[in-house]
Amino acid sequence: PYSIKDMMNLKIESAKKKGKPLPHWEDEKAFLRDPGVNPVVAWPMLLYDCCPISDGGACMLLVGEEIAKNFTDDPLYVIGIGQGSGKGLHAAKDLTTMEATKNAADEAYGMSGLKPSDIQFSEVHDCFSIAELIHIEDLGFFKPGEGYKAVAEGLTKRDGPMPINTSGGLKCKGHPVGATGIGQLFEVWKQLRGEAGDRQVPKKDLRIGAAHNLGGTGGTCTFTIFERR
Repeated sequence: PYSIKDMMNLKIESAKKKGKPLPHWEDEKAFLRDPGVNPVVAWPMLLYDCCPISDGGACMLLVGEEIAKNFTDDPLYVIGIGQGSGKGLHAAKDLTTMEATKNAADEAYGMSGLKPSDIQFSEVHDCFSIAELIHIEDLGFFKPGEGYKAVAEGLTKRDGPMPINTSGGLKCKGHPVGATGIGQLFEVWKQLRGEAGDRQVPKKDLRIGAAHNLGGTGGTCTFTIFERR
């Protein structure tokens, strides 16, 4: 039972996570409620529920452990990765879940031997506000129908028990499509190394992070789990 208020709250929290400079959030709330600048795109989605398609680039070096030692003495390890497929939203019977996300998550959790509760923070593909709410449930971080409550209660904040989208997410940092997935992994890399600056998760002993990326209208998905040893 997600409401417009729930999605506005998520948008504001996502923007806060992006880091300084921060606007005055009461002004921001008023801005989001102004139909003149935040019109309906496809009810109930408003303009600022939709991520901006943007320019951008990202890269990473993915090599075996022995080769990695030639470049760094502090690599991150890919301990779980899953690729899932499923029906896109145009063919789905249930619009509150995405089969591909669940399949990718099951594969990554199985490979790593971890449970959702073992993940300390995660980037998720929030192309729209509602997408983040769906994905944090499908990935097992929160029970079905409880995602919006988690956001409202501050559980997904940077200093909450399960930080989500410390980068600000696609709605705040942009969605450069082909670079988005690696960009999410880069954020996980920075967090695990303690190099995220104003966005840094304050948890001590940050070791396990994950990134979730989606393709099409939900027909394909990847979920990657990183560990710093």
